[in-house]
Amino acid sequence: MKKSLFIITCLSLSIAACKTAQEAPKAETVAIIKPALDCSTQGGAYADIKPIIDQHCTSCHGYNGADGLNFLTVVDVRKAAKEGELVGCIKHQKGFPNMPANAAQLNQADIDKIECWVNNGMKD
Repeated sequence: MKKSLFIITCLSLSIAACKTAQEAPKAETVAIIKPALDCSTQGGAYADIKPIIDQHCTSCHGYNGADGLNFLTVVDVRKAAKEGELVGCIKHQKGFPNMPANAAQLNQADIDKIECWVNNGMKD
């Protein structure tokens, strides 16, 4: 009887130990959230981004532009920006072609200026 009780107790402890080990709490995953872009000091007017557009975009998106996009005027740049294509492309977001084509991604400061111009209402 004592031997049976001893075996039952050992089995119960073993089962409890296994169950506890399986239910050990998992480490929490901490999400890293990028702070929102502060557009209060940049991207106010088209003149702020025109040099970037001229340097990196108009060689392909000029007269008879690639994919029908012509970035020679603010009106045309606005069209691409309203559809989300401009920011999606320069940020290399999924579902958009990476721009500038066959070149390195724009530096973060230039991307931020363009994104802020869009966020601030695409003013002339």
